[in-house]
Amino acid sequence: MQQTLDNFLTLVERHLPWLSIVFLFIGVFWADQSSDFAYYISGLMEGFIDSYSYIAPVAIYLILTPTLIKLFSSESGNKGFAGYTIRWFAIARLLACLYAVGFTALIFGLPLYSSNASFMQAFTESMQSLIWMLTHSVYFHAVYAALATVLIALQIKPLARTLSHGVDLVEYLGRFIVPIIPFMMLGIGAYVTILPEVITKEVGAEIAAKQFGIVTILWIDFDITSSLGMILIYVLGALMTGVACGFWHAGLLALTKKHMPSFSIRQYFSEYWIKVYPLLWATSSEALATPLNLYMVKKFCPDIRDEVRQFVVGTGSFLNINGTIINVFLMTGLVAQIIGVEISVLQLLLSIPIVFLIAYGIPGIPGELVIFGGPMMLCMGIEPELAPIFLSLYVGLQIGLPDSFRTASNSTDECLCAIILDKKY
Repeated sequence: MQQTLDNFLTLVERHLPWLSIVFLFIGVFWADQSSDFAYYISGLMEGFIDSYSYIAPVAIYLILTPTLIKLFSSESGNKGFAGYTIRWFAIARLLACLYAVGFTALIFGLPLYSSNASFMQAFTESMQSLIWMLTHSVYFHAVYAALATVLIALQIKPLARTLSHGVDLVEYLGRFIVPIIPFMMLGIGAYVTILPEVITKEVGAEIAAKQFGIVTILWIDFDITSSLGMILIYVLGALMTGVACGFWHAGLLALTKKHMPSFSIRQYFSEYWIKVYPLLWATSSEALATPLNLYMVKKFCPDIRDEVRQFVVGTGSFLNINGTIINVFLMTGLVAQIIGVEISVLQLLLSIPIVFLIAYGIPGIPGELVIFGGPMMLCMGIEPELAPIFLSLYVGLQIGLPDSFRTASNSTDECLCAIILDKKY
């Protein structure tokens, strides 16, 4: 029975990207043929969003707590190197946030600050919004509770050891989410089919006509009033994720070449990248691919010390997730464009500390961006009547192909990080 289940999960994981696309089209077609089905799906989405403010804080707490305990109580044989690696990953994460803000601003032509206010007024309003979120948001109450639990657990070693296994359990259970993803894509396909009607219902026909219907990417306008237009935007969002992660990976390649002049980029792609990327892209799970990644890094770079390879690749599966970081900002810009809400570079910059911290609680499982939806919605100052639509699109459009690109980027980055950090060992 267990073997049958494992074979089924492996089969779904291998074909997940294509299943996601097929089910997305099925959802669009079915909703187009049956308005009852479309509104049934819309009702399910509304029910999920209504429960999001209860589910997300619990998820943040349950995931962030064991991750931070595991991080702070790391038992690496070389504490100095472990600390150096963690700091290195932290600096890389901060740079990834800044890079993602710049990339998002360029792609969507975002203003530096709100066009309806002066810089100081926009800065003051953004800071007030940030402070309000830090003090009133249930998402950050969950973060504070996790930090308090970590401080207590670190003083009680048996409790710390027990709780640290929680992240392994989350990653294991994450595998069982995979078969559900195609059905989630079916739902998002149905939802986007009637999205114009949903927005009109929420904000009124006059406002909807002014701000909904066109998405501008690289100064090119795309009509999204049809379901096929929304599918095109979904695919473009995934491709933009791939391009953004590709440029980031190219930067790491250049850094690796600088630290190791004998490093061959051609051999890297032919002997390592091409053998790892397809599985990562197909399964959307850093955790699932970690054993293969450990083996392939050793095979490609046998000179890397085992303790370096194991620590960098192992911890990198939840510390080195810069593809995910990039997609958080990119998806925020995309969804804001879809619902016609102006966001600014200033707002994205002020959200960096929030993204930086919450990302420590992200497990290597499909659909992990769902945890960022609520905090980013608050950071961008989304109006209450548009909040459910923002969350629905943010949760739905980040699964499938965008997840494939960011996951593959996260894990292949670890090979280059291991090479660079081995030189610092």
